[in-house]
This record gives sequence, structure tokens and C-alpha cells, in this order.
Amino acid sequence: MVIRVAMENDIEALCPLLTEFFAYNAALQPMYCTDAVETGEYPKSIIESDDSDFIIAIEEDIVVGFIHINQMKTPSYDAIVPHSYAEIMAFMVTASFRKKGIGSKLIDFAKQWSRERNLDYIELMSLVNAEEANKFYDNKDFTSVSYIRRCSLL
Repeated sequence: MVIRVAMENDIEALCPLLTEFFAYNAALQPMYCTDAVETGEYPKSIIESDDSDFIIAIEEDIVVGFIHINQMKTPSYDAIVPHSYAEIMAFMVTASFRKKGIGSKLIDFAKQWSRERNLDYIELMSLVNAEEANKFYDNKDFTSVSYIRRCSLL
């Protein structure tokens, strides 16, 4: 298995995985997420960015997992301790390759990516009803530090 930063020639291979990711989220949160087909614009914009990357896992010449990671900074307010950090925007291992350590290797690579940039921590948001994913994050030393609360007005 190879874990590395995606390049432009990986975009076509990323598209089906991103489409699977969108469908997974749409099934969990149909009021907020929609099933969509990735055309390549999203990964292209990330790959071309200076502060973001797709980290990919390749098994048998197939992209089987990814993390979309961004370098971020806390807002400049007197009452906030300034931090530079990484934010995982999207993370998935395709269903047929789960429970094989690929997600752990992707997270390890994301930690190294963040350390190389002298970032203070990694942050991510996960859906409350993504129980398997949340157990995984707990096992990878991610702790809850805040909650997003939503009040529907519909």
C-alpha cells in the first residue's frame, strides 16, 4: 500500500471515491447532504491549492481512501489564543477496503503532514450518527472539544 499526496493525474481515480463519499453522507443526513457525482473540479481545486491537499491510499493500483486536509489559522481576536492547525474536511476509505488499517495509515500521514507544517493540532467535524467513524476517531486520539448545534426553522 502507498500513502501519498495526490497529484493532478490522480483526479480521475479520486472522482468515484468522492461520489461514494457524497452518497454515504447523503444517506446519513439527507436534509443537509446530497448525493452528487464528482466531476473533478473539487479535487482539482484542492490539488492546485498551496494550503490544502488530498492524501490518498493506493492498493493494487487503485485509490481506495482519501483525506482532504487544509492548513488553517484561528481568527485574530484578542480573546482567542492564536493557533495554526489542520482541518480534515473529508475522509473516507471505500467500503470494500475498510477494517484493513488503511484509515489509520491515512490519519498517520495527516499527522505527519501537519507536523511538517508546524501545526498545533488536527481538527475535524463528524456526523453524530456516523457511529463507526466516531469510534475510529476516538481510537485515534481525537477528542470532542465543542458541539455544533442546529435549530431547524423549516
